[in-house]
Amino acid sequence: MTALLTIDDLGVDLALGGWFGAARRSLNILAGVTLDLKPGETLGLVGESGSGKTTLARAVLGLQQITGGSVRFEGSDLARPADFRAIRRRTALMFQDATASLSPRMTVGEAVTEPFAIHRIAIRNHHEKAAELLAEVGLPPEMAARYPHELSGGQARRVGVARALALKPVLVIADEPTAGLDVSVQAEILNLMSDLKARHGLSYMIITHNLALVRHVADRIAVLYLGRLVETGPTRAIFAAPRHPYTQSLIAAEPKPDPRKRRTDLAIRGEIPSILRRPVGCEFNTRCPLAQDICRAEPPALNDLGQGRAVRCHFAKDITEGGRHELEH
Repeated sequence: MTALLTIDDLGVDLALGGWFGAARRSLNILAGVTLDLKPGETLGLVGESGSGKTTLARAVLGLQQITGGSVRFEGSDLARPADFRAIRRRTALMFQDATASLSPRMTVGEAVTEPFAIHRIAIRNHHEKAAELLAEVGLPPEMAARYPHELSGGQARRVGVARALALKPVLVIADEPTAGLDVSVQAEILNLMSDLKARHGLSYMIITHNLALVRHVADRIAVLYLGRLVETGPTRAIFAAPRHPYTQSLIAAEPKPDPRKRRTDLAIRGEIPSILRRPVGCEFNTRCPLAQDICRAEPPALNDLGQGRAVRCHFAKDITEGGRHELEH
């Protein structure tokens, strides 16, 4: 199947310094990220804060200038698109803070139909279109007259989904789609996203810290650490047998409802290093319980393990399910 989105050796740098005679330097935010997303697929981007998830999403949407590699969407290179506006109509973003993403001066109806004005698309009746979009996400038409401060967290999230769907995109990037919601409301939003995916053939890229969420909804997972892709593969395979020590640590630190499996400490050790001072060799070596001399000297390549799995680790082919149990003590 032809990929909807192809990310090849993507790099994003941020220029620093240059003030008052100081030397300019380049801060490497993303480095060598290679991924793809197939039509109708859900990809989960996971990793700690500062791992590069949001920067990757911004690069995919054309909101972040890339400094290396390429991003191709439906065959078009986003760095040199023939019609960037047309490409943007095919993609949409669900913001983490749904309420804050809505203008307090706009009614819900105005907010969900605003994308048509931004993209200069004429619609015959704004009220009918707003009611249609709200119905898609399970909200009554009278909701169109409300303002954002009058909405509950779940309602604001549904309005954000309706707004994202306005131009009939094929790719939706969702940034922490269940953040700040009660468990029951989280389930409602995830079920809504699943229904919309089936109904409209959507592809999702979900940015989240919530491993339970990606376990439930994602077809594949991409794990980022300090701007590098360290592991990717089918969701079931990664949760059954994670092959990178960082992935193992994230899964081991996941809260478990079984009292016999509760942890008294987090499985992942130490603090994430500053991206200003990347560790030499493998960036994870300062926190990795399996680190050896080669890890502190040479950056590992991304090893293709077959069956859609790839791991950036010197010992990727040696780490087994047993290795995961050792990390969990």
